[in-house]
Amino acid sequence: MKPLIIISFIVLLLAGCTETKSNIPWYMKTFNEKGLDKKYQLDSFLKPSFIEADFNGDGTIDIALSISEKSTNKKGILLIHNSSNAFYVFGAGTNFGNGGKDFNWIDNWELYKEKTVFETQFDHETGDIIGGKEILLAHTGIMAAQYEDGAPIAGGIIYWTGKNYIWIHQGE
Repeated sequence: MKPLIIISFIVLLLAGCTETKSNIPWYMKTFNEKGLDKKYQLDSFLKPSFIEADFNGDGTIDIALSISEKSTNKKGILLIHNSSNAFYVFGAGTNFGNGGKDFNWIDNWELYKEKTVFETQFDHETGDIIGGKEILLAHTGIMAAQYEDGAPIAGGIIYWTGKNYIWIHQGE
């Protein structure tokens, strides 16, 4: 009788282990299966450390996580599409728009849900601001900004065009 109790206990333990593995969030499975864990680590330099929305307009909730590149400690954002498990790295050693390779300058990030945005336009020769260009947005983006005295002074919106992500520059 005792061996049967021991075997039952072992079976219950193993069943519990299997259940625990299935409770791993979908994005962490992608993070590990795609080998991202070898180059990047989750980093809480941004608060909150993740944000969720349908960034690519496919009807599923995607996730953006604050990360750092392990070898350089450069900060960035990892965005994973829920439906396809496609992933995109902004910063964290990967150059992205005017945001650069290191997003350590970002003080705040949040969802950008407006239907239009004005992209700051620069003179290519002088670097001076020459105006803004209105861009229509079909879905949610990510506003990443640097703040001074409680107000954003520079940053950008990370936005899916239907083919790739772009940086829509904001401010200085």
